[in-house]
Amino acid sequence: KRYILKPCVKWGVKPESYTFKNELFAPLLSVVCIEDLEQGIQYANSSEYGLTAGLQSLNEEEQAIWKDRIEAGNLYINRGITGAIVRRQPFGGMKRSAFGGGIKAGGPNYVSCFVEFNEKSVPSGNRVELARESYRRTWEDEFSQAKDVSNIYGEENRFRYLPLKNMAFRVQEEDHLEDVMLVLLASSMAKTPLVISISEANSLLSDIKKTATSLPGVTVKIQDEADFIEEMDKYERVRTCSPNLSDAFYRKAAVLGKYIANVKPLIEGRLELLHYLKEQSITYEYHRYGSIFGEEK
Repeated sequence: KRYILKPCVKWGVKPESYTFKNELFAPLLSVVCIEDLEQGIQYANSSEYGLTAGLQSLNEEEQAIWKDRIEAGNLYINRGITGAIVRRQPFGGMKRSAFGGGIKAGGPNYVSCFVEFNEKSVPSGNRVELARESYRRTWEDEFSQAKDVSNIYGEENRFRYLPLKNMAFRVQEEDHLEDVMLVLLASSMAKTPLVISISEANSLLSDIKKTATSLPGVTVKIQDEADFIEEMDKYERVRTCSPNLSDAFYRKAAVLGKYIANVKPLIEGRLELLHYLKEQSITYEYHRYGSIFGEEK
């Protein structure tokens, strides 16, 4: 019984305290005092976790600032932050509240987590151009849009994709140039900054340098694998063209909780672009626990 915690509220919690930094499955509410919304967002984003977040406000400017800056997978405005409904509010977090690539349960991409996709044979030399068109089309039709497929009266449920803060692409000696090109094109289309990590002895270095200069957000860093592993924590996600990586590579990723997208790049944009984006659900009730009758959206 000495380990049972009574329902309680802990007031005056500081951002560096244990109960602020750690998720406790207990009836405990930690309250942090803030000066303004900006400071509140800063404190919330300092956490290693990012599952759900909520805001109580009818101010549209505050809502816009909060939606653009808060780092969590499920956002709720003017309602509780539990009880996500499949399809209406696909569920899953960011940072250490995400597993793997962060594909949301109950969302449009969830089945892809349980499927291995193989590409049909394509004539040599055509993969890059086919991929370029597929990436452009799926970006315009799917990934660049925030969609509400439920259309609930009085409640907006938007599902959207966000670019990663950054991504590292470690190029191996045995990689094919076409596969490398697909990664560069996909990251550029998704607007995710990409750092290409490659050893000086890699035979693809010259071709990669020429291509990288023409793509926004793509930079080349010459380093050996040990140096890359040492700074892996700087990146939100890691991309490789195959799972044939060293044990040291995987051990460091496991310690950091870092996801490695290590499947062969595909020309199908509906699948490939998922590696360079993160999903977010936003639920917004037009009122604040009141009646919506007579109110306009």
